[in-house]
Amino acid sequence: MPTSKSTIAFQGRKAAREGSEQRRLAILHAALRIVAREGVRGVRHRAVATEAGVPLSATTYYFKDIHDLLADAFTLYAKESMEGFIDPFWSRANLWLSAYPEKVRQHPDQLGEVLEHLAAMGADYVAMRVSTLRDNIIMDHAFRYAAMTDARMHALAIQHDQRLLGNFIRLLQYLGANEVELAARSLIGAVRRLEYEGMLSAVGEFTHERVRHAMHHQLRAMLLI
Repeated sequence: MPTSKSTIAFQGRKAAREGSEQRRLAILHAALRIVAREGVRGVRHRAVATEAGVPLSATTYYFKDIHDLLADAFTLYAKESMEGFIDPFWSRANLWLSAYPEKVRQHPDQLGEVLEHLAAMGADYVAMRVSTLRDNIIMDHAFRYAAMTDARMHALAIQHDQRLLGNFIRLLQYLGANEVELAARSLIGAVRRLEYEGMLSAVGEFTHERVRHAMHHQLRAMLLI
């Protein structure tokens, strides 16, 4: 069950030298920090330049307008998210699943074990995001909100979602689910809902066991078992 790989293209001016590329990335990371604090509306050339510690002329050199800056910030967020924790998660899941039969649905005893482990892995992933990557959850929400009204951001959000969706589809195909794309979209929605619950819950309310149980229930419901 291989993970989905795709090339992500940036929109702004390309850097010709390594030092120039480091400055461009510093500007984009500064924009991401502002998004996490203030949302996309806080991203302005002057604010980003101040956050990055570069002259205002540097931001306008690499990004002709605020739309290019936001689009490349979202692209960087998506790229680093995939490479930093999403792709590694699926690599670990695929490695573990490789020990089980290809048609695990035909082996009820092993299917139950697989579902329990996947639920625990899902709970670990959500707990990690809520405890150590809260800014990423906020950025994800902020960019998706912006994508509702900005055509360029909308296209980037769809591209990012397609990569996420592909991994969930392959997992549910392996598990033998029906209507795998619909089930995959529902599972992604469940993961996001749990992340939002974790962000809003009081200390001690959002437990690993609670998330594991919710993930296990969702997986069984999709397999109609």
